Amino acid sequence: MKLEVDVAIVGSGAGGGAVLDRLLPLIGQGLKVAVLEAGPYFTRDYFTQREVEMMGIFWGNGAWPTADGAITMMMGKAVGGSTAMYTGVTFRAPDEVLLEWGIPGLTPEDLKPRYEALEQALNVHAPPADFVNDNNRLFKEACEKLGWPCEDLRLNLRDCDQNGYCNLGCVSGGKQGTLELQIPRAIAAGVTLVPNCTVERVQDRTLFAQVQPAPAGTQPGPYPPGPLEIKARLIVLAAGCPGTPALLLRSGLPGLCDALGRYVTVHPAVTGFGIYPHPIKNYRGFPKTYYTPHFSKSHGYYIETCFYYPFSTAKSVHGWGPEHRSLMRRYNRMLSILVLLHDPALPANRVTLSRGQAKLIYRIHPDNIKALAHAQASSAEIFFAAGCDSVHVSLADQFELSRAEAAADPGRFIRPENFIPGTTPVSSAHPQGGCRMGIAPKTSITDPLGRVHGYPWLRVADSSLFPKSSHVNPYLTIMALADRVADGIFADRREFLP
Repeated sequence: MKLEVDVAIVGSGAGGGAVLDRLLPLIGQGLKVAVLEAGPYFTRDYFTQREVEMMGIFWGNGAWPTADGAITMMMGKAVGGSTAMYTGVTFRAPDEVLLEWGIPGLTPEDLKPRYEALEQALNVHAPPADFVNDNNRLFKEACEKLGWPCEDLRLNLRDCDQNGYCNLGCVSGGKQGTLELQIPRAIAAGVTLVPNCTVERVQDRTLFAQVQPAPAGTQPGPYPPGPLEIKARLIVLAAGCPGTPALLLRSGLPGLCDALGRYVTVHPAVTGFGIYPHPIKNYRGFPKTYYTPHFSKSHGYYIETCFYYPFSTAKSVHGWGPEHRSLMRRYNRMLSILVLLHDPALPANRVTLSRGQAKLIYRIHPDNIKALAHAQASSAEIFFAAGCDSVHVSLADQFELSRAEAAADPGRFIRPENFIPGTTPVSSAHPQGGCRMGIAPKTSITDPLGRVHGYPWLRVADSSLFPKSSHVNPYLTIMALADRVADGIFADRREFLP
């Protein structure tokens, strides 16, 4: 099968959705646009809120590991990309991060109006008071007791019913991701959406793809299973990291520098648990409403509230056997918080290929392991200040730290030497880099407007553009950068578009 369009967008997540939204006026004037998505087209009716059934909305059924097995990558494989199953946390990149990036046109002053416009369009706001369940309330009270700042997590929600199953797909449609906003508008305007479409390579304004059968219960696409060739005047890669770097590596386009696939950051995440004296409201209500940036600049991490479902919680608990079972039996008494580490962009951390498929080679930096130990000691302080009887963190000398022995100085029991790759539970939902933007073709893959060096008909508009970590949840910055990529498309419109 063959398809010919003016613009082809690979990926329907935050970046692809932002570019798509900007193209809507031209689509209304006859511009032909296709969106190619590797994942299925899930609708609200599909989201059963049952963990085992919903793992199909993630790459690798929720178990896509780094090459050494040390980190589980949680990435959406669906129309809407990861915006279909994220929590809706909407940060601006810190000013110091943008200044460190040093990309022309991406200073804090440059991005401020884009952030403001996107926040308004996405209905971003602080959580209302009734969103705060016990897990979040106790976190805030503990931070206040410790004298640490506790700030609202800004969320992109509208008419949220607070069922708490955000990461398994939003049944209410309250989460304002691409699945709910940009995709319906685009389809109504006449965009061709091709779900279950794996793009294998790009060559000379042509994408070579394979359409897979639609899973039962999902919306079918316009093309039957089999090969699909898409010709386009302009191609936008928005498959994220590792998707976009892997596609370019498979394609073997001449002239791209050795930075392709490299300088990947993943924002390593580790969960800690406290056990409260009696049952609390933890898994119902909105899962994330607060965070503390207290140690961001001094030690390189944020601490956010979070709460996950039984299976996800069980795999985040370090250990096995009777101890693990004992902790899980106290699920309804658990407090849970998430540590997010600011990892460095290193050339050795990279996307490569294994039998043509993306493979992520990533090793956690020793400084991040030290930061994790400090963060888990800070987490323990929060749990004890909240009134917990005991604490479970993965770098402790023992499975569970009691209030009597550890509350005065939990850091005595928590050591970086206890970190064991592949055994210490670490996850990531924020992969970034691999197609870093910059000025020089010798050190970057795209220019500051996402144009791939040497291939003006090819653009990148996703998290793989990030030259270094965003330090925070990257969703809003992905959209802001993609919005700027759209500026470049409009600037070059006469050259590529009818």
